[in-house]
Amino acid sequence: MKVGRAARSPPVTADPSLSIRDAARLMAERRIGLLVLTRGNEIFGVVSERDIVRAVAQGLDLGAPIGAIATRSVITIDAEATLAEAARLMREKGVRHLVVTKGGRLYGVLSIRDVVDEMAHLEMAAEGAINVEHTAPAD
Repeated sequence: MKVGRAARSPPVTADPSLSIRDAARLMAERRIGLLVLTRGNEIFGVVSERDIVRAVAQGLDLGAPIGAIATRSVITIDAEATLAEAARLMREKGVRHLVVTKGGRLYGVLSIRDVVDEMAHLEMAAEGAINVEHTAPAD
């Protein structure tokens, strides 16, 4: 299965000038673990829920711009890549989310949960096909 099919598209985006507090609120409302920060058509960076927790723990001003705590080196994967490639990249980089691009442009976000859900769905479908095959009457 291709990454583009499993990714959440379009992604939730925000301007880097949004406050940390408002970014946290947006992430909670949209039930997402990664917020993609954009300026125009360009990806500025990403902020994960872990980044927000770290900012709170460090006592940072929650009115400060979210761009101040963003990860600027964004790990991306093409929408045409396979889920196995995405899982391998997540493991290698130690991340739970990948920014998905299509034709060099922002397309979506793939989370480890999306990967697990798709793989579980595929496994259940395969098991169902095997069970149907074994229970089909002989001619």
